[in-house]
Amino acid sequence: MRFSTLAFLPVALAGLIAAGPIAEKRASFTLKNGQDAQALNRKFASLNANSACTSGENACIQGAFAQCVNGKFVTTPCAGGLTCVALPLVNSPGTSITCDTEQDAATRIQRTGASGGVRGRDLESRAAFTLDNGRQAQAQNSRFQTLTANSPCSPGENACVQGSFAQCLNGKFVTFPCNTGLKCFALPLVLSPGTRYVWLVVLYYTTTDVCPSSLVCDTEADAAARIAATGAGGIFGRDFDEEA
Repeated sequence: MRFSTLAFLPVALAGLIAAGPIAEKRASFTLKNGQDAQALNRKFASLNANSACTSGENACIQGAFAQCVNGKFVTTPCAGGLTCVALPLVNSPGTSITCDTEQDAATRIQRTGASGGVRGRDLESRAAFTLDNGRQAQAQNSRFQTLTANSPCSPGENACVQGSFAQCLNGKFVTFPCNTGLKCFALPLVLSPGTRYVWLVVLYYTTTDVCPSSLVCDTEADAAARIAATGAGGIFGRDFDEEA
């Protein structure tokens, strides 16, 4: 029994010794990975398809994955509900560029200890569109309250009609109900101005340049929180007046 005990203790100690350097190594690069991802996302916010680039360079341009080919960016849209973003690696130093949800990207960067969200404390560029995004989402939600399935519409128009996602086909809204507990809302984009219409139930995806918001099946509480975070108030823009 004595030999068995002596054999066990060194194994346990070896495990503890091995664990120490791993934790220390992780702490040495995790925060920097998050900050580097934020810096890339700030850079990507300033790019467009005509921006100068180096062959082989990867980036995110207006929510799409982009690769530089022959000195020009070639973009590939992400799947429905996703946007291109730089994320911190977890097990080694560095970053990756991938398609992800805005919420998951923000969570991954926050876990590194980097503060300020996906792009860091980029207050000036954030102020240029964030509040306006919230107000545009409020305006859309107010308008959607007046719509019915029989309301006139333009081909390709998307809307929320009585809690369901709706798309105009042949001059008439066709509605698709959200999953149980969810309703259709217009929500402000987080990373950039512009519109990305997203219906998460069927992963419908299209883009336009009309309004800086997205149409999403969400809980009412989460929708209110997302719009309030822009500084615009509640879902319909009347909340402050009603509280007063």
